[in-house]
Amino acid sequence: MTNAAKFGAVLLLLAQGAIADDWPGPQVVTVFSEDGTRFVRVKPGESLGDTMGFAGAKKGEYAHGLFYELQADRSYRLASDVALLNPIAPVDLLLSNSGHLITFDNWHNAGYGKVVAIYGSTGQPVASWSLEQLYSPEQIDSIRQSISSRWWRCHPFHFVDPKEQTKVVVREALGGEFVFELSTGKFTYTKGTAACRTAGKPFSATSFQ
Repeated sequence: MTNAAKFGAVLLLLAQGAIADDWPGPQVVTVFSEDGTRFVRVKPGESLGDTMGFAGAKKGEYAHGLFYELQADRSYRLASDVALLNPIAPVDLLLSNSGHLITFDNWHNAGYGKVVAIYGSTGQPVASWSLEQLYSPEQIDSIRQSISSRWWRCHPFHFVDPKEQTKVVVREALGGEFVFELSTGKFTYTKGTAACRTAGKPFSATSFQ
């Protein structure tokens, strides 16, 4: 059996309910900047063994981000092809007009691994965080968990400054919010008690806001 066939067989088992959480299979996805001058195409990785719950599975390449820039002749040029911090794929992502990419969570493992990662315009890493770097142990214990994931995020997430697009705000399950600064990788956390819409089921790996 080829590696691709083996990976497909694993996904088939997942689709048939081998685990409690029903995740769509990872696919190649593309996200454009609002002004259309840049886009990033994300190719899923094959390192299932690096995801929580699949320690004995195959390890391989991580997801790749292909960063494209608009040229004077209106074509797009590939600026870089870089490995991302996701063993399979990010769950959500957002691309600024300046080319900064921010990704959220991991396919099949929301709340595990690098739950937030920021990359520069050519894919260079700016900063990344695990859940343990964002919350205290007591806070993590308060977050709803399922077999595959820790559901810390709420919708929506968006730019704090829609024109400049330098900061991204993320509402979270404990009622507060994080604000991530794209160029520096700094973040602030504000506690709160506001209700928010947490995920009732896994986020789509192919649906981006």
